[in-house]
This record gives sequence, structure tokens and C-alpha cells, in this order.
Amino acid sequence: MIRRRAILELLLCCVVFAASASPVSGEPSAADRLDGFVTEQMDRANVPGLAYAVVGPHGIEHQTTFGVDGHGDPITPDTPFLWGSVAKPVTASLVVKLADAGMLDLDAPVSQYLPQFTMADSPARPITVRQLLTHTSGIPERLDLTDRYGADRRPGDIVSELEDARLVGAVGHEHVYSSVNYILLAAIVEEVTGQDFADVLQERLLAPAGMDAAITTADEAADRLPPGHRYIFGKPVALRTGFAPAELGSGYLGGNLGDLAAFARANLSGSTVLTADQRARLHAPRVATGDHRSYGLGWRTWDVFGSHEPMVWHAGAAPGFQTAVVLLPEQGRAVVVLQNAYGSFQESQLLDTSWGLASLLARARPELHGVEPLYTVLLSVLGTICLALIAALTWSIRRATRPRMGMTRPRVLAGLVGWLAALLLLVGGLPALSRLFGVTMSQVWLWAPDLAGLTYLAVGVIPVLTICRVVVALRATRIESS
Repeated sequence: MIRRRAILELLLCCVVFAASASPVSGEPSAADRLDGFVTEQMDRANVPGLAYAVVGPHGIEHQTTFGVDGHGDPITPDTPFLWGSVAKPVTASLVVKLADAGMLDLDAPVSQYLPQFTMADSPARPITVRQLLTHTSGIPERLDLTDRYGADRRPGDIVSELEDARLVGAVGHEHVYSSVNYILLAAIVEEVTGQDFADVLQERLLAPAGMDAAITTADEAADRLPPGHRYIFGKPVALRTGFAPAELGSGYLGGNLGDLAAFARANLSGSTVLTADQRARLHAPRVATGDHRSYGLGWRTWDVFGSHEPMVWHAGAAPGFQTAVVLLPEQGRAVVVLQNAYGSFQESQLLDTSWGLASLLARARPELHGVEPLYTVLLSVLGTICLALIAALTWSIRRATRPRMGMTRPRVLAGLVGWLAALLLLVGGLPALSRLFGVTMSQVWLWAPDLAGLTYLAVGVIPVLTICRVVVALRATRIESS
């Protein structure tokens, strides 16, 4: 009887969506409007390939794929993507399930499970598992500790790497988003279960949810994951993404459209993968992150753009990929979007796709954003510096072959000192620019290769220009002496 009722409900759901999708008086169907918005967004953000789905309480109501993967092959529902930080609500779901099984306590200190955990601040000791989940631990976002592809690196290795780190927020009160929190959670899972995080995740969450094609290992990524794309001067360029096994719980989980839809389905009412109580605890706002915005256990809660309807969501980015899951609790629906391109300065445009689909489902007008203006400024500044250095190098080479007559030695030496001071300032200041934004040059190369390339070009020209200026000075003083 229960099975028959479920089948009838599923058929009714399909009929309702089909009815809403039926064109009336020449108007495009609901599905066509969603597809049309997505293709417009792909053009705006220069996304080569995308897959998305609208998920209801009984499964996928509508799905479409567009474009090509990094090999040039058509995107299909079976095409895998890396999910980035969408791995965080997945990890949070696993941790809550383990807590309900009595294997850990969300309010216990991290040091209870990882006795070696310590930081440069003594207040770090009372950090709890729950505070890792909500990013209220105060642990900084240490980009030098993430996106590291060592095959033997384990989640627990980050514990020793945090010994010299200092807190940047008040423990338990201030929301400081940091992937390090979720690497520590994966280490705790391994400690309490005695198993690899990937195995626990597969056994206790992915398999029960029907996420059968999920990517959880470096070997699976190497065999099945096509290249993603990163932006170089605004154009997507294929990138073969590395895989960081130690960061599976924070950003290196992957899978296809069906896998992500299955996870969304697990977070909708009626699912047996997560209980109603578990979903409520995961989604409930815990800490404010802005006006009408909050963070729960691995989930953000905002209002749908253009509407007062709430959305529970999380997005993620891995090198070459961007994804998002948006739950619409009032509708009992979800939207999942997978895109095979990512750039730090294009993030808002990429997020507009999932946010905009949620707005359309809420009968609101999507709000669209442009590329981060700082991107254009940085490209212009670095490009100008490179052109100026190349012009100076060309001029200096000419001066070295044709020294200027009549230059006094003090004037020549003063000019050389001026050149050396300016070049020394540049060679020290250009790499330091990345530290000003809290990233390393290797991170800039990974997420914004055009900016990194211009920086490396400038730094590479400076030594050659320095040598040329010394040669010019030596030849000028030699002529003046004679």
C-alpha cells in the first residue's frame, strides 16, 4: 500500500511539473524558461559545459546538459565534475550521522579526538566539533595548507601544520569561513572510526543516498574526471585538475549530475537517508553571517534573490569547476548546478546561475552580477608594469650598444642607483601583492593564472633589465674616463 501511494505521488508530481511546463498561448514553458536562463548565463560567464537539475521529493523533475567538457566531448548526465566546497554539507551530514550513532559528540573539544591538536593560541584548546561545522572555531583560512596534491597526505597531517597558526576570530562567536575546519572534521572521522574518510563516507552516506558514481579517490579522478577550465584574460582554458585526498571532506569530492541530485534529494522531506531531525539540525541557522544571512551545520541560509522565500544552500569551487546546491524548503524542491569553469574573479557570475534558477522557481526576477572590478584593475596595472619593463629593457639594450656621450660619473652612478632602487622595489613588491590578499603565488597561479603569469613575467624581466642597466653604467663611465 505504501509503495502504491509513493508511486501515485511520484506520478502526480511529474504531472504537476509537466503541466507547469506546458506552453500556453505561445508562452515558453517553465522548463524552457529555466533552460533559456541557463544558456544566457553560460554566454555571460563563458562557461564551456554545464549540467543542472530541478529535484523534487521523489527525484529529478527536470534536467538538462549543455556544452562540452575539457576534452571537447558533449556534457551528459554521466559527466563527472569536482564539487569544491559542496563537499562541506556532505561531510557535515556524515558527522551528524556519526554523532547520532554515538561515535562522537558534537559539543566535545576537538582535542578529545585529536589529542595532538594545538595552535599558537591557548584559547584554541576548547574548540568543539560543532564549532568546526559552523566555522566558528576562529581557525583562519590557510590557503597554504589547501589544494595540496600529495598522494600520501592524510587529513590528520594538518594538525601538526597548525601548530604555528593563530586564531583570527572569537571561538564560538565569530564566523570565519575556513576549509581547515572540514579537513579537521575528516581527521576526527578517521580517528573515531579507524577507517579512511573515503571509506566511511561511501559506506554511511554515499551508498545509502544512491550516489553511485561519486569520485572519492585520486585514481577515480585520474580515470574519469575530464579537465575543467580556468579563466585567462576572461577566456576559459582547459585545465587538468589535481586531486587532494586529504581534502575530500572540504573540497575534493566529485560526481555527476545524478550524484549531486541524490544528495539534494537526501536533504528534502521524505528522504530516509537523513532523518527529519537530522535535516532540521543541519539546516537550522546557527551563526549570523550578514543581514538575513546565516550559517548552519555545513549549510548557508539566505533569502532567494528578489524574494523573501528562504533558500538553504552551499556552493563550491575546485580548480576548473564550480557547483551549487540550493534547497527551497517551502517548495520541497532543490536546484543543483555543475559547471566546468571557475575563476576567483568570475565567482559571482557563476553563482548567478544557481541563484537565478532559485529566483525563477520562486517566481522572482534573478539578480545578475558582473566580473569583479578588481580583476580588471589588477590586469591593467600588471599589464602596464610588464609593458613598461619590456620598453625599458628594449631602450636599455639600445643604450648598452650605443652609450650616451658626455655623461659624468656621478650622474651615471646616481642614475644606476635610481634604477636599482626602483627595480628592487618591484621585485620585492610584486610577489608581496599576493600576500596582501592572503594568498600565495602558487594559489594565484591556480585560481588566476593570468595575474600570476603577468607577475612572473615582470619578475623575470627585472634581473635582465638590472644587468642591462649595470652594463649601460659601466660603458658610460668607461667612455667618460677615456
